[in-house]
Amino acid sequence: MKKIMTILILLTTILQISCVERNGYYNEGERNVIALVCDITWVSKKTVNDEGITYQGVYKFKEDGTYARTLIATDKDGEEQKSVIHGQWSFGDPSFSTIYFGRELYWDIVELTEKKFAVYERSGNIGDIGVERKYIEFTPQEQPKTEN
Repeated sequence: MKKIMTILILLTTILQISCVERNGYYNEGERNVIALVCDITWVSKKTVNDEGITYQGVYKFKEDGTYARTLIATDKDGEEQKSVIHGQWSFGDPSFSTIYFGRELYWDIVELTEKKFAVYERSGNIGDIGVERKYIEFTPQEQPKTEN
């Protein structure tokens, strides 16, 4: 009986330890990925719908697991409307190759450099029927030029 209790306690301890989310202690490669995602404001290419409205998304990720997405809609007359959504994000896998936004929305990272952030935006879990994927490219937001 003592042997079974010891095994149960050991097993419970191992399960509790394995469920704790890692906080800090990232290796150099992981820190580099985090820096590329968070230190750059990422802008999507402009797209135009059938009514001539141009859309562009601007993403700013923070290391605390939050982000802001600003959607800029510009009509035919050049009138801009902005809407901002704040949310949470995390890496969805141990290799830091997927960003998870919640509610089965993921970005599968294809390329991440200082000049390009390419992802497949995925709605749904891999293997599920009805999973949709869309390729999106982002570039760094241009900084306003200052005169000397």
